[in-house]
Amino acid sequence: MNNIYWRGVYAFIHVAEERSFTRAAEKLGASKSNLSQQVHELETHLKAQLLHRTTRQIRLTEIGQTYYTRCKAAFKDLMLADELATQETSSLQGVIRINSVGGILGEEVIAPIIIAFQMAHPDVQIHLDFSSTHVDLLGTQYDIVVRMGTLLDSSLIARTLRTVTTRFVASPSFFDKYPDAITPTKLRALPVIYGSISQWNFSTKGNKQMIDVSHHGLKLTNGRVMKQAALCGLGIARLMDLYVDADIQSGKLIEVLPEYAEQTPLSLISPPAQYQLKRVKTLIDWIHDKFNTHYESKLASSS
Repeated sequence: MNNIYWRGVYAFIHVAEERSFTRAAEKLGASKSNLSQQVHELETHLKAQLLHRTTRQIRLTEIGQTYYTRCKAAFKDLMLADELATQETSSLQGVIRINSVGGILGEEVIAPIIIAFQMAHPDVQIHLDFSSTHVDLLGTQYDIVVRMGTLLDSSLIARTLRTVTTRFVASPSFFDKYPDAITPTKLRALPVIYGSISQWNFSTKGNKQMIDVSHHGLKLTNGRVMKQAALCGLGIARLMDLYVDADIQSGKLIEVLPEYAEQTPLSLISPPAQYQLKRVKTLIDWIHDKFNTHYESKLASSS
């Protein structure tokens, strides 16, 4: 494999991602004709067509899609190996891509910690994305993911930050309207406030049941708004402790069915290779060391 071959692979990867020779050339600072020639030479070498070319668009052939996926992974490994071999020992530098749960946890606990890290290490470029989407760490660009729930992939590196409690709450005014004792089954006939999760699971002493609350509930996709609706007496809400614990302590909200409060681990997750990068490992240690102080502070002032 000579330099012409490697240049062809590199050009092909960018053309495949941009779906355009023009955009790929602009991104690489090369000429469109040069890129086209490199990809053509690669196809000639492979004796296979990688791209379907028309006047309007470029798309991958079936062989091209497979070849792109494998080449992209290989180049990612090569770049990572290069970084591992040449890491600076005096200062941190480079990009760290983070995907984190959003809402109050992401915005008011994770974000301040990340901002403080960025201030302490200005040569590091942080890309922080708030999303509830469960990303495939081994197949994406992220170095760190902050996630709630049990880790299913044992090949990943995980460090537990804490256990988060999700509670069912309602206001005193709600109980003035509905004074009878509440059970999970009775939720089918009571006003509720729910967000992205409409299937509420209740588990205790080996007994499990699921209640679908979507048919009679108020759907709000923002935790703060859900809490405000609960404070106004509009129904029973299911919210994590950061939103409600201070209001429970002050009496503005009352915990409902406390025996069914859910305990969920919150973790920092990283692929093994990225975890070895000095800047990634340093940020993971930074978040881990500072997280609970920030969390407890917010927990006490969630009103």
